Amino acid sequence: MVKFPVIRFKLPAVLQDRVDRHYLDISLSRVLPLAALLTFGILAGLVFNTGVGHPYDKVIHIGFYALLTLSIHALFCCRLRISAVAAFGLGLAGELAQGLVPHHEMSLADTVANGIGVALVVALIALIRSEVRQAVADDAEDLDFGEMGLRPVQVRYLSGEVSDGSGFPSEK
Repeated sequence: MVKFPVIRFKLPAVLQDRVDRHYLDISLSRVLPLAALLTFGILAGLVFNTGVGHPYDKVIHIGFYALLTLSIHALFCCRLRISAVAAFGLGLAGELAQGLVPHHEMSLADTVANGIGVALVVALIALIRSEVRQAVADDAEDLDFGEMGLRPVQVRYLSGEVSDGSGFPSEK
Protein backbone atom coordinates (compact mmCIF):
# COMPACT_ATOMS: atom_id res chain seq x y z
CA MET A 1 0.00 0.00 0.00
CA VAL A 2 1.34 3.41 -0.97
CA LYS A 3 1.67 5.95 1.82
CA PHE A 4 1.30 9.57 0.87
CA PRO A 5 2.91 12.35 2.88
CA VAL A 6 0.72 13.94 5.53
CA ILE A 7 0.88 17.54 6.70
CA ARG A 8 -0.57 18.33 10.12
CA PHE A 9 -1.91 21.71 11.19
CA LYS A 10 -2.61 22.37 14.85
CA LEU A 11 -6.16 23.54 15.50
CA PRO A 12 -6.81 26.78 17.43
CA ALA A 13 -7.26 26.40 21.19
CA VAL A 14 -10.92 27.40 20.89
CA LEU A 15 -11.63 24.28 18.83
CA GLN A 16 -9.34 21.85 20.63
CA ASP A 17 -11.70 21.27 23.56
CA ARG A 18 -14.61 20.55 21.17
CA VAL A 19 -12.96 17.93 18.93
CA ASP A 20 -11.25 14.57 19.44
CA ARG A 21 -8.02 15.42 17.64
CA HIS A 22 -6.09 18.64 18.11
CA TYR A 23 -4.78 18.76 14.56
CA LEU A 24 -5.98 18.69 10.96
CA ASP A 25 -4.36 16.14 8.64
CA ILE A 26 -3.85 17.23 5.06
CA SER A 27 -3.19 14.28 2.73
CA LEU A 28 -4.04 13.40 -0.85
CA SER A 29 -7.06 11.29 0.13
CA ARG A 30 -8.50 14.24 2.05
CA VAL A 31 -7.70 16.97 -0.44
CA LEU A 32 -8.76 15.06 -3.57
CA PRO A 33 -12.54 15.54 -3.02
CA LEU A 34 -11.91 19.25 -2.42
CA ALA A 35 -9.90 19.49 -5.64
CA ALA A 36 -12.73 17.72 -7.50
CA LEU A 37 -15.22 20.16 -5.98
CA LEU A 38 -13.18 23.18 -7.02
CA THR A 39 -12.65 21.82 -10.53
CA PHE A 40 -16.35 21.02 -10.87
CA GLY A 41 -17.33 24.48 -9.63
CA ILE A 42 -14.94 26.28 -11.96
CA LEU A 43 -15.91 24.21 -15.00
CA ALA A 44 -19.63 24.54 -14.27
CA GLY A 45 -19.18 28.30 -13.90
CA LEU A 46 -17.28 28.55 -17.16
CA VAL A 47 -19.58 26.32 -19.19
CA PHE A 48 -22.88 27.56 -17.80
CA ASN A 49 -23.10 31.28 -17.18
CA THR A 50 -24.42 31.77 -13.63
CA GLY A 51 -27.98 32.96 -13.31
CA VAL A 52 -29.03 31.46 -16.64
CA GLY A 53 -31.72 28.79 -16.53
CA HIS A 54 -30.74 25.65 -18.39
CA PRO A 55 -31.89 22.02 -18.27
CA TYR A 56 -28.83 20.82 -16.35
CA ASP A 57 -29.14 23.32 -13.49
CA LYS A 58 -30.53 20.79 -11.00
CA VAL A 59 -27.95 18.17 -12.01
CA ILE A 60 -25.22 20.72 -11.30
CA HIS A 61 -26.75 21.46 -7.89
CA ILE A 62 -26.91 17.75 -7.06
CA GLY A 63 -23.30 17.15 -8.15
CA PHE A 64 -21.91 20.23 -6.46
CA TYR A 65 -23.55 19.55 -3.08
CA ALA A 66 -22.65 15.86 -3.25
CA LEU A 67 -19.00 16.84 -3.74
CA LEU A 68 -19.30 19.51 -1.03
CA THR A 69 -20.59 16.95 1.48
CA LEU A 70 -17.83 14.51 0.54
CA SER A 71 -15.21 17.25 0.79
CA ILE A 72 -16.34 18.38 4.23
CA HIS A 73 -16.46 14.80 5.46
CA ALA A 74 -13.05 13.88 4.04
CA LEU A 75 -11.18 17.06 4.95
CA PHE A 76 -12.44 17.55 8.49
CA CYS A 77 -12.97 13.86 9.39
CA CYS A 78 -16.18 14.76 11.18
CA ARG A 79 -19.26 12.64 11.64
CA LEU A 80 -21.30 12.04 8.52
CA ARG A 81 -24.38 13.79 9.89
CA ILE A 82 -22.32 16.87 10.75
CA SER A 83 -20.97 16.95 7.19
CA ALA A 84 -24.49 16.60 5.81
CA VAL A 85 -25.95 19.32 8.03
CA ALA A 86 -23.05 21.67 7.22
CA ALA A 87 -23.37 21.13 3.46
CA PHE A 88 -27.15 21.49 3.49
CA GLY A 89 -26.85 24.57 5.73
CA LEU A 90 -24.46 26.12 3.23
CA GLY A 91 -27.00 25.36 0.49
CA LEU A 92 -29.77 27.05 2.44
CA ALA A 93 -27.57 30.06 3.18
CA GLY A 94 -26.66 30.29 -0.52
CA GLU A 95 -30.30 30.27 -1.56
CA LEU A 96 -31.16 32.91 1.05
CA ALA A 97 -28.28 35.07 -0.16
CA GLN A 98 -29.52 34.71 -3.74
CA GLY A 99 -32.87 36.08 -2.61
CA LEU A 100 -31.14 39.24 -1.41
CA VAL A 101 -28.97 39.78 -4.50
CA PRO A 102 -30.48 41.58 -7.47
CA HIS A 103 -30.89 39.57 -10.69
CA HIS A 104 -30.97 36.30 -8.71
CA GLU A 105 -33.86 34.44 -7.16
CA MET A 106 -34.34 31.95 -4.37
CA SER A 107 -35.54 28.60 -5.58
CA LEU A 108 -37.14 25.79 -3.62
CA ALA A 109 -36.25 23.42 -6.47
CA ASP A 110 -32.55 24.34 -6.07
CA THR A 111 -32.79 23.69 -2.33
CA VAL A 112 -34.37 20.28 -2.98
CA ALA A 113 -31.62 19.49 -5.53
CA ASN A 114 -28.99 20.50 -2.93
CA GLY A 115 -30.63 18.15 -0.42
CA ILE A 116 -30.68 15.30 -2.96
CA GLY A 117 -26.94 15.77 -3.57
CA VAL A 118 -26.24 15.66 0.17
CA ALA A 119 -28.51 12.63 0.63
CA LEU A 120 -26.84 10.72 -2.20
CA VAL A 121 -23.41 10.99 -0.59
CA VAL A 122 -24.76 10.16 2.88
CA ALA A 123 -26.50 7.07 1.48
CA LEU A 124 -23.41 6.02 -0.49
CA ILE A 125 -21.07 6.36 2.50
CA ALA A 126 -23.56 4.56 4.77
CA LEU A 127 -23.88 1.75 2.21
CA ILE A 128 -20.11 1.38 1.89
CA ARG A 129 -19.72 1.31 5.67
CA SER A 130 -22.46 -1.30 6.09
CA GLU A 131 -20.92 -3.46 3.35
CA VAL A 132 -17.52 -3.29 5.05
CA ARG A 133 -19.06 -4.19 8.42
CA GLN A 134 -20.96 -7.08 6.83
CA ALA A 135 -17.83 -8.34 5.05
CA VAL A 136 -15.88 -8.29 8.31
CA ALA A 137 -18.71 -10.11 10.10
CA ASP A 138 -19.06 -12.70 7.31
CA ASP A 139 -15.31 -13.30 7.19
CA ALA A 140 -15.47 -15.15 10.50
CA GLU A 141 -17.82 -17.88 9.30
CA ASP A 142 -16.85 -20.53 6.74
CA LEU A 143 -19.46 -21.83 4.34
CA ASP A 144 -19.92 -25.55 3.90
CA PHE A 145 -21.23 -25.99 0.36
CA GLY A 146 -21.76 -29.74 0.83
CA GLU A 147 -24.08 -29.09 3.76
CA MET A 148 -26.12 -26.76 1.54
CA GLY A 149 -26.42 -29.41 -1.15
CA LEU A 150 -24.04 -27.64 -3.53
CA ARG A 151 -20.95 -28.98 -5.26
CA PRO A 152 -18.15 -27.27 -7.19
CA VAL A 153 -18.44 -26.91 -10.97
CA GLN A 154 -16.37 -29.61 -12.70
CA VAL A 155 -15.75 -27.74 -15.98
CA ARG A 156 -14.17 -24.31 -16.18
CA TYR A 157 -16.37 -21.98 -18.16
CA LEU A 158 -13.86 -20.19 -20.37
CA SER A 159 -11.22 -22.84 -20.98
CA GLY A 160 -13.42 -25.95 -20.96
CA GLU A 161 -10.84 -27.81 -18.84
CA VAL A 162 -12.06 -30.30 -16.28
CA SER A 163 -11.16 -29.22 -12.76
CA ASP A 164 -10.20 -31.50 -9.89
CA GLY A 165 -13.38 -30.56 -8.00
CA SER A 166 -11.65 -28.56 -5.29
CA GLY A 167 -12.84 -25.23 -6.64
CA PHE A 168 -9.29 -23.91 -6.65
CA PRO A 169 -7.01 -23.48 -9.68
CA SER A 170 -4.65 -26.36 -10.34
CA GLU A 171 -0.92 -26.09 -9.71
CA LYS A 172 0.16 -26.45 -13.36
